[in-house]
Amino acid sequence: MSETRLPDQAPLPPEQPEPPPGQGSLIAGILLAWVTFLVGEALCSQAGLLAWWLPPVGILVWGIMLMTNGTKPRTGKGLLLGLASIFAVALLLVAACFGMLSHSNFN
Repeated sequence: MSETRLPDQAPLPPEQPEPPPGQGSLIAGILLAWVTFLVGEALCSQAGLLAWWLPPVGILVWGIMLMTNGTKPRTGKGLLLGLASIFAVALLLVAACFGMLSHSNFN
């Protein structure tokens, strides 16, 4: 009787370590920053021109509190990344508007 030998199985790749539960997520923080900014600006637009800075400052304080408090540091980092992305989008929109205006003829 002949013995058939099976080839050795390759070792399984190690699984990616997941962050411990309860630290929040970056995506949740980014989405919270955008929703907070949009809703906050919509509500503060009725309060006057001096209230435009309240939502960004609120997002900044909220993100720092979550990071230093230790409850959800990844969500706090996401809030700060979301605030940075809001400013980046605003900068790109302003640059695009100036680019369009520089090529227009007002005569």
